[in-house]
Amino acid sequence: MSILSKAPLIEAIVEIRWGIHKFEPTESVEISFPSEDIDFFPGQFHSIAKKQGFSFVENINPETPPLPHLVKYRFRREQNMWPCYQIGVGVFTVNQINEGYDWKPFKEAILLGLKMLNEGHPLGLKKLPFIYIEMRYQDCFLFTEGETSSQFLQDKMNIIFTFSDNFLKSSNLGKSTQGYHLTFNIETTIPKGMLIINLVEGLINGHPGFVMNTIVRSDKKSEIVFETDSLEVWLKNAHTIQKHVFNTLINPTYTKSFK
Repeated sequence: MSILSKAPLIEAIVEIRWGIHKFEPTESVEISFPSEDIDFFPGQFHSIAKKQGFSFVENINPETPPLPHLVKYRFRREQNMWPCYQIGVGVFTVNQINEGYDWKPFKEAILLGLKMLNEGHPLGLKKLPFIYIEMRYQDCFLFTEGETSSQFLQDKMNIIFTFSDNFLKSSNLGKSTQGYHLTFNIETTIPKGMLIINLVEGLINGHPGFVMNTIVRSDKKSEIVFETDSLEVWLKNAHTIQKHVFNTLINPTYTKSFK
C-alpha cells in the first residue's frame, strides 16, 4: 500500500505459526512442538538477532509459562524502535506500526526476519512443522461528528447492512443499529488460503469508530515450501490482496482524506 500522510494504519504484522497437530475424533485437538522450541530456540534466536543489531530484548508475559503460540520475547534495534521481531513457542512475528511504514522496507524487514528465523531455530525453516503464515493489517477509522456506524459502513466502506422494515417496526425498538462486530471469510486462490475481514466498533482513544483487521492467511493444504524464496512469493501475492481490499472496499472519496 502506498504511503498516506494520514494513513489509518495501526500496525502491519506478518505471523508464522508451527506445531504438530494431533486429531482424535472423540478428543480435543492436541498440539505439540519439537523439544528444540523450548530448550534452544529463544537462546539461539537471541544470538542471531544480536548479530543483526536487534540487541534490545523485552520479556513479554514474564509471569506466564511458555504456551503454544504465545509471544514471549520481543527484539528491537533500540527501545521503542520499529520494526520489531517477536518469538514464542511455535510462533514468530514481524511488526511495524504506521510511523515509518512503507511496503518495500517492511518486506525487507520480513525477509531479514525469515533469515533470522532460519538461522535462529535449531531445525531451520524447512524442518519446522508449518501451520500457516498470515499477513495482517490493522486500521482504525473514526466517525465524524454525529455519524452513525451504519452511515459509516454504507457511505465510506460500501457495506450495506440493514434489518427488514418489518423487524424495525416494533415500537419497542429504536431505529439505529450500533455495536457492530462483523467478520467475513473469503477464499483466496493466489495465494491459496483465506481472506478474513473483521470490523469491530468501539472507542479508539476516546473517539467512536471502527477497527478493521484485514488478514490473508495461507491454507495448509497449499503446501507452501517453507523457505525464503517461496515465502517471498507468498508475501508478494498476499500484499496484492491487501492493496485490492484497501482500494476497493473503502470509498475513493473517503480515501482522499488520508492524503
